[in-house]
Amino acid sequence: MKCRIALAACLLFSLSTFGQSASTGSLVVVVIGSSTAAGVGARPVDSAWVPRLEAHLKSLNPANQVINLAKSGYQTWHLMPTGTRHPASRSAPDTLRNITRALSLRPDAVIVNLPSNDAAAGFPVQEQIANFESIAYAAWAAGVPVWFTSVQPRNFDPAKIHIQLQVLLALEKRFEGQIVNFWESLAMPDGRLTPRYDSGDGIHLNNAGHALLFEKIAAPDIWAKTTERERALEIADQNRALFLPLGKNDLRHRPLVPCPTPPRHLHPSQ
Repeated sequence: MKCRIALAACLLFSLSTFGQSASTGSLVVVVIGSSTAAGVGARPVDSAWVPRLEAHLKSLNPANQVINLAKSGYQTWHLMPTGTRHPASRSAPDTLRNITRALSLRPDAVIVNLPSNDAAAGFPVQEQIANFESIAYAAWAAGVPVWFTSVQPRNFDPAKIHIQLQVLLALEKRFEGQIVNFWESLAMPDGRLTPRYDSGDGIHLNNAGHALLFEKIAAPDIWAKTTERERALEIADQNRALFLPLGKNDLRHRPLVPCPTPPRHLHPSQ
């Protein structure tokens, strides 16, 4: 565990310094999500934000890996832990692309990118947040750092834009320190996608939009305190502590779960 957490910290520190060599060990980052993470809209596809991230990490250490499990059209339900009970009107978790599969690859970090498909399907805000919490809990239980990207603007009707804004605020509140805000750089004041980042369908991003997302993922201010956390986490592991209350940005803090009981989705009896 100590090695995995330290490597994750090194990953984020490398993103913040742009040019320092990577750690002596290699890193594995798994991305799960939908069409934006899958690269839709980018031409060629290696201009998308995930391949840009992979290229950057490999420039630091050729052994670093980014494994992309994203698939177009996916919603929070597709990424839920394997075995999650789901309503008949909702999709079952995809065991080849969900959080359980991501964690089975023994990653040093997981990034979740789900821009707008839940809102497109009309899923309520509370349902979306509950699903994100279940994904976060699974990562926490495995001891793997997880980061969520925010929802992204889409040329919706006003009702669905309102859902998106509510989810944006809820995610920022619930995942403070684990959220990368894509919305603020992509949205017009009315909540629609800024034309210069639009691939042409009002949904997906062009190369400029994907480049912007990569810059947000790699922004120094997101990971500024990583080296301090790495030292504290090493001390915690030496003491065999489950986690240290190092503040809202601690890599191993228990996300969103106020008690030892897993989220309701993880109870097979319900």
